[in-house]
Amino acid sequence: MFLNETQIVEKICEFPTKLGDISKSIFGGISTKNGLMHRLFVPEGSDSDSLYLCEGLCKPVILEPELIYPYVSGTFSEKFAFNSSPYRFMLPYELSDKGNRKDGRIIPPEELKVRFPMAYGRILEFKNQFGHDNSPLESADYYSVRGKKLLEYLGTPKIIATEGYRLQAAFDASGNHVFEGGCGIVLNDPEKYPYVTAVLNSQIARFYPAVCESEMMYSSSVTPAAIKRFPIVFPEDRLTEDLITNISGYLMFLSRQKYVAGNDVSGWLEELTGFYEQISNLLVMDAYFGEGIDSKLLYALEDNIHPYAGDMESENSESLLSVLYYIKQKIFETSSFKNDSFDTEFSGILSLL
Repeated sequence: MFLNETQIVEKICEFPTKLGDISKSIFGGISTKNGLMHRLFVPEGSDSDSLYLCEGLCKPVILEPELIYPYVSGTFSEKFAFNSSPYRFMLPYELSDKGNRKDGRIIPPEELKVRFPMAYGRILEFKNQFGHDNSPLESADYYSVRGKKLLEYLGTPKIIATEGYRLQAAFDASGNHVFEGGCGIVLNDPEKYPYVTAVLNSQIARFYPAVCESEMMYSSSVTPAAIKRFPIVFPEDRLTEDLITNISGYLMFLSRQKYVAGNDVSGWLEELTGFYEQISNLLVMDAYFGEGIDSKLLYALEDNIHPYAGDMESENSESLLSVLYYIKQKIFETSSFKNDSFDTEFSGILSLL
């Protein structure tokens, strides 16, 4: 059955469960009137945890690392997993535990001067030189941020959804990334993070701007109000959900391996990542539209896709890469995946992407 774009969007809108229904909290990023002061870069080749480049002052600065957090740039955000990046964000706040959340208190200037004199000196220098304001640093408003929900959930694992050329999402396992554009998503059930991350990176997400428009939401699709309305479908059978969850874990690992390889990333690693992304897309499409996977392929996936018994975070990555390559070859050998990946309905959907 061929579906045109209007029919696909209508079908997606009919699904009753939304992302907001399965989330504890969905919130936007922080904002500040002095972004050039808060945003920092780690100098290339630096192994120091206190030396940074100030974007506004255009010079190296030394800061207390206790106030520095990894920063997610919407333009250079990633899929599935966050890797080490040169972007940082200075957050002159004191965070204390408040149950499962953090309580963020801005450190007033007089206290900041005593406890974090390097950060204090930089803020004052930025105020004088960049802001052409020579008055004393009396108000904490000069370096305050808006977006207290993000502060509350610092240290809490979450999905961060951003919008570059399209909606994409990565799982922040540490929960310590600061972002401005995008949404943080804290789920009720932590076990659902890999599955939801896979859905937000799937071809279904490419239709989401049209879904927003059909529901009279014309702002960015990664605002909290919009992303809460993202239709989430869980497969009727546990097998499909487990397969998507496991493959999402594979893709988080492969994302890290591509980062480590940098400009030297090999063609076979790109091909391996593309293979698992295609399988993930197939399974997500099947969850949303049903009966789209050839039975021989499904049997091959069931026989070969399993949780990795080792540690995906370990430094010994070659063995896992070999396992993932072996799984790919077994799926090719025992199914018709290469020649007949999609049935007629899926071909119609994919032709619109």
